Amino acid sequence: MFNAIRSAAACALLVVAAFPAFSAETSHDMSSMKGMSDMPGMSMSSDAVPSAQVYKTEGVVKKITADTVSIAHHPVAGLGWPAMTMTFALPKDGSLPALALGEKIAFSFARHAAGYQLVSVTPLK
Repeated sequence: MFNAIRSAAACALLVVAAFPAFSAETSHDMSSMKGMSDMPGMSMSSDAVPSAQVYKTEGVVKKITADTVSIAHHPVAGLGWPAMTMTFALPKDGSLPALALGEKIAFSFARHAAGYQLVSVTPLK
């Protein structure tokens, strides 16, 4: 048993000797490294916006504020959502038509950094 422990310790010592540990004092000069801007598909610019999946459903307007609207909507198959009431952000450009409480609408929305935002709204009769 003692020989097995001594053999294991010797192997561990060889591994440590073969792969020197990096200390906090180790430094690497990376000044010559380029960013990812020259790599295809790796743009990291702040104005790069990933394309968002747009989902469509219908619902009834329940509440309106200056920058949000709450809608009791039908299920959203693409997301596996059941029917529910939720709040969506309004586009900041004011591109949607005026909405009224209780109005039946068809609408589309997409996920954004802060949640879900309406993309389009069409009143239903």
